[in-house]
This record gives sequence, structure tokens and C-alpha cells, in this order.
Amino acid sequence: MKSGLAFVTASGIAWNSGRVLVVALCMFALPSVFGHGYYLNTLNFVAVFALPAIGLSLLSGLCGQLAISHGAFFAIGAYGSAILTLRLGLNPLLASALTQAIVIVISAAIGSLVLRLRGHYLAIATLSFSIIVEVLIKESPRLTGGQQGMTAIPPYHLGALRLDSDVAVYFAYWSMTLLLLWFALNLAQSRIGRIMRAIREGEPVVDSLGISAAQNKTLIYIVSSVFAGLGGSMYAHFVAFVTPATGSIMFAIDIIMVLALGGFDRLWGALIGVALITLLNEYALGFADYKRIILGFSLVSVMLVFPRGLLPGLIELLLRPLRRSAS
Repeated sequence: MKSGLAFVTASGIAWNSGRVLVVALCMFALPSVFGHGYYLNTLNFVAVFALPAIGLSLLSGLCGQLAISHGAFFAIGAYGSAILTLRLGLNPLLASALTQAIVIVISAAIGSLVLRLRGHYLAIATLSFSIIVEVLIKESPRLTGGQQGMTAIPPYHLGALRLDSDVAVYFAYWSMTLLLLWFALNLAQSRIGRIMRAIREGEPVVDSLGISAAQNKTLIYIVSSVFAGLGGSMYAHFVAFVTPATGSIMFAIDIIMVLALGGFDRLWGALIGVALITLLNEYALGFADYKRIILGFSLVSVMLVFPRGLLPGLIELLLRPLRRSAS
């Protein structure tokens, strides 16, 4: 029982590696259980959408900076890869790498400006940035395809190796998502992670210790934006088309709902929240007009039972018998 309790609660690179490895083994065994059809395709979307959710969890959950710009960076990642691939003929892998460099530059510039704000002022500023990105996409038809979007985006390929099937995408994308989750978990438990939590509790205290809260906020904003941008690039080369709806404001709100559902300060909760929202979206297709109502009702129901989010609530339920037996 004690070992089970430690596996759930213990921190450190070794424990994070063990938990991620267990999840990886389970995920890689799923194709043999569910086959290579609908469910595999749905799980590919979970792997993609988990990246902006994990990035926002680092920024908002651990650092306390509520930004509504991750939808915009998801769109920049998607359109950046599409434009560099279709307009300039670059290899999708190179296009994605260059797009992340663009994301770093833009997020550094935006972060150094808007992160001086706090609370709802920061949310409004980053929302404005998202609106600007969405308008630029719609009003630049020669570059982005305008309202029609861009199609025929090629899949990732390296020589003869092509990610042109759900199975190939599944193993490649989940490997990347779990690797970045492992990185985020260790980052959260590192010195930078402790600084992030300190910033969330009070920036003046951090500055009084000789640590620049502004620089660290900008750094974590850049990291979280790259998570979103990489998710956008992976999305574009998976579905082979992008439209202005990709990374829209509603997408950014959905990511916030994911964190509220899974737990803002839990990186694992971001993964679980994305899986639940994606499945709810799929099963609510027959009720498309009421999808937002269904999602909202589900979120309210979870928050009433587990105010801190689904994952923290489930962990607490799991730990109760383990603690009783350990004591």
C-alpha cells in the first residue's frame, strides 16, 4: 500500500519517469485492444490537443497567469507550418521547427509587454492578441486562404518514413506528447517550478529575494506558447487542412474548460481533461446545437463534486484508503 501511495504522490525525475512510462505502455497497447479505426483517430486528437492544455497548465495553474492566447499560438503553429510547407515547399519537419522559432519570437515580444498586467487585465490583453491573430488569418487570403483556409497539407515524412496513417500518427504523436508531458512534470518540480509557484503566491516576495519575477514569467510564457504552437503544427499535418476556426477564441476557451475540468494546477489533469472533452465532443455530435450546454453542464457537475477539478478529487478519493492502511 505504501508503495502505491508513493507512486501516486512522490515527486522527482525517477517517479515522473515511472508514471509516464506506465501510461506510455498502456497507450501503446491500446491499438491492439481497440483496433485501427475510429477510436485510434480520436486518440490522435487527444494527443494533439493535450499540448496546448499542458502548456496553459504550466502558465496558469502553476504560475497563476491566466492567458487566453494559447488558441492564437495554436493557430500560428498550424498556419505557420502550412504556409512554409505549401507556399515555400519546405519539408514538414523543417517547417514545424521554423514555426516554433517564430512562436518563440512572438511570445517573447508579447509576453514582455502583457505580463506586466495581472488578473483580468492580463486575460483581456491576451484575448485582444487572439482576436488580432484571428482577424489577420481571415483578412490575408493570399497567404492563409482567408475564410476557405488551406488544404492538401502534407503529413510529416523523413525519407521513406511517412506519417500517413492513423497508426503511424498515433505512435509518433503520443511519443511526442508523453515526452513533453515528462518534460513539463520535471520542469514543474525544478527550481523554475518553485519560482513559478512563488510568483503565483506573490510577485513582490519573489523580487525581494533577488529573483526577477518578470523574466521568469516571460520564460514560462514562451515555453507554454511553444507547447501550443507545436500542437498546432502537429494538428495541421495530421488533418491536412486548416481554417480560421483552428485556434479560434472558442478553442482557447475550450482549453480553459479542460483545465477547470482536470484541475488547473495538475499537469496530469490537463491530459485527462482533454480526453474527457474530446470524447464528450465526439459523443455529442448528434446534439451539435446543444454541445456547449452539455459541456457546460458536465463542467458544473464536476466542479460541484470536485471543486479543485476532477483529477485532484479522484486522487483524494484514492488516497484515503491508502492512507488508512499505511497508518
